[in-house]
Amino acid sequence: MNNIKGRILLLLGALIYGGLLSRVYIDLVSPAFAYMGYVYYSPSSSMVLLAFAAAALPALWMPLVVKRPSQVVYWILYVLVYIPASIIPFYTLRMEDGKVVAFSLSLLAVFAILGASTRLPYLPIRRLELPPVLFWLGIALISAVFYGLIVATYGVRFDVGALSDVYDVREKYKESGGGLVSYAIAWQSGVINPLIMAYGLVTRKPGLVAAGLFGQMFIFSITGQKSIFFSLLLNIVLLLLLNRKKSGFGISMLYGAAIFTVLCVLVDAFLEDMVLVSLFVRRLILTPGLLTGYYYEFFTNNPQVHLAHSIFKSFLDYPYTMKPVYVIGYQYMGSASMAANANLWADSYANFGYLGLFVFTMLLGAVLWLFDSITRHCEYQVKCLMLGIPTFALSNSALLTTLLTHGILLALILAYILPSIKKKEESEATFSPEEIWKKSMPLSPVASLSQYTERDL
Repeated sequence: MNNIKGRILLLLGALIYGGLLSRVYIDLVSPAFAYMGYVYYSPSSSMVLLAFAAAALPALWMPLVVKRPSQVVYWILYVLVYIPASIIPFYTLRMEDGKVVAFSLSLLAVFAILGASTRLPYLPIRRLELPPVLFWLGIALISAVFYGLIVATYGVRFDVGALSDVYDVREKYKESGGGLVSYAIAWQSGVINPLIMAYGLVTRKPGLVAAGLFGQMFIFSITGQKSIFFSLLLNIVLLLLLNRKKSGFGISMLYGAAIFTVLCVLVDAFLEDMVLVSLFVRRLILTPGLLTGYYYEFFTNNPQVHLAHSIFKSFLDYPYTMKPVYVIGYQYMGSASMAANANLWADSYANFGYLGLFVFTMLLGAVLWLFDSITRHCEYQVKCLMLGIPTFALSNSALLTTLLTHGILLALILAYILPSIKKKEESEATFSPEEIWKKSMPLSPVASLSQYTERDL
């Protein structure tokens, strides 16, 4: 009965969340941002029903009880990427209905494949646990090097107003950034700071949590990157959700996203502005769905790139004068300087079409399976938070980029050597009076004799 109730709640939540995103896009975002590519073409009723069915179907197999980091990742992708990508393209693409439906069903198939990878038996991998002192000394040294690179490049400043003038801050970052410092920023904000916060949460050391949060704000104030600001918020959300029962993670995340969307709309209505809807709902949730459709449309009608702009650039001819993100930005948003960063499935299709969708999804599934196996006996909150933030980048970055630049491979390495967190030994004080009585009193004279004989020996 609990399983049936959970499935009904998930299906209802997916439909509610999808409906809210639709209304926000149609009524608020498209009228205000159509000039940036957020167009709206009214689809038929049957197409709308199909879009919502595709968005809600994964609720039939989404994990009700979250036990693995891969399942946390699966939920993040479901809420931030899959549901928007299943609905928004039906409102924006001027393609034949059959082609849009084929792409939607392909997304459903690869999402199901990814879900299956989160249930595979663990691989027999033995971790190399470093002594805690050595591990955390290494983390401290790496953090010192990373922050040193950041300060040497940008100086020391902590601009709490970076959110209000985010574009000016980001331009300064682009002018002086790049190279090793870009990796330092991505790895510190995406892997190490979340690890510090997770460790502080589990060991109940608020100072570590505060240090990680301060580090995130410091890096955001320098770069002005919205992704870092969003990752900061996601850090806080995951910290709260992972502190709940494992059975409540997915439902809380889905309904929490729906409630958050409503709150953004209500606050903006009160302020008579569209700050929160634009910053959070449009940028964080709707844009991945919008760009997924645009990547599919463009690279269906034009040559795919086959990673010729990336790892195969020495072997293949690249068919465009700009990178794919700028090609889409110019084609649909009217600006050659607009980087339309896409999620893993949009980028996969841009490179290899439908084959890319399945191959890159299986690659991600293999990486998640490996991480699950490595962290099998690690603390739940720590291992989930280590992978949650790098995977957040999958909502607006390619898989290969996320593996290296955004730190998934670094998270794998740290997980392999992460020392176990020692918990306090059980004591009688942790049990109820009845349990203490049962533990202290033998059930029979024979048991009593055995007990005292073992103690004497």
